[in-house]
This record gives sequence, C-alpha cells and structure tokens, in this order.
Amino acid sequence: MILYNKTILLPNLKALYELLNNNDDPSLYTCKCIYGDRFAIKHYMENGKHSIQLWKTKSVFDYWYDPYSSRNFIACMDYTIHDIFIKIDYIGINDDDPQHTYKHKNALDENDAEDVIQHLVNFVKIIATNENKLKITMDVHENLRLYMKYYYYNGFKTTDNKCKDNPFWIETELIL
Repeated sequence: MILYNKTILLPNLKALYELLNNNDDPSLYTCKCIYGDRFAIKHYMENGKHSIQLWKTKSVFDYWYDPYSSRNFIACMDYTIHDIFIKIDYIGINDDDPQHTYKHKNALDENDAEDVIQHLVNFVKIIATNENKLKITMDVHENLRLYMKYYYYNGFKTTDNKCKDNPFWIETELIL
C-alpha cells in the first residue's frame, strides 16, 4: 500500500477520498503547487497501532507533522489489526458540532465531516478485506449521539458487550 509510513500532500478532499479508496495507484496523488491550500495525510505504525492524521497545510514547511491541537487539524484515526478482526481504537474529527472538543477555525461542515469519517472507515474495510478479517469493531458512548451521526450509516451495529475499560461505552461491530 502506498500510504504506509508516509506523509502525502493532496490538492483537495476529493483526492483524499480517492487515496483512501484506491491506495495502490500513485498517479492519483500529485500536488503541482509548492505553496497553496492542500491537505496532508500521514500514516504510521507505533507499538502495533496504526495511526492516520489529516491536516490542512499551505506550505511545504508544515508538511511533516501538525499536532491534534492545531487549528489546521482535520481528523485522525487509530486502529489495531488483531487475528480475526480490526479494532478502530479512536476517531477524532474537527467538525462544526458545538460539543466537539476539536473545534477550531478550520472546522469541517457536517457533510465534509461525514465524508471524511466514511472514507476513513472504508479504508479500514479495504484493509480488513485484504487481510481476510471477519469484522471491524469500535467502542462508542452509550448515549449513541456520535454513533447515530457517523457510524450507524457506515454499517456498524451495536452489541450487548460493554467496553472493557469504560462501563459507559459499548462495542459496535461491522461484519464483513
């Protein structure tokens, strides 16, 4: 896969979606300008956990890394590949939801936030399919507000299992 252990600059969100859905074609990801609005995606693995970070950038100098607290932050996702399933450990999005902790100047509108989440989940689906995993799991808060907003429409179903480390969260799964 082209995305592993790299940071890639992209001209727009459409190119980001193409990268997440077609990760084997390097011709998709050319950014012809040296200075201009674009998106960066970084994928790396640390201690067995895969992490993806997305942020807006204008200059080649903020190419390497942009922290979660930056006003340029877009989204991030951590996932772990297990023997028979993949667990999405965390997804953060800088959307325009007033209750969201990542609200910054460059917050995504509701449609773009839903699209980014959908394509991140689809990226994990592709990995799970390629590695013959049976399901994708993720923990959500039992009030189900974000579950109904982002994950229900991506095919996740709630289970009766409580999260192992927090009794107020429940496990959801997407059977492949």
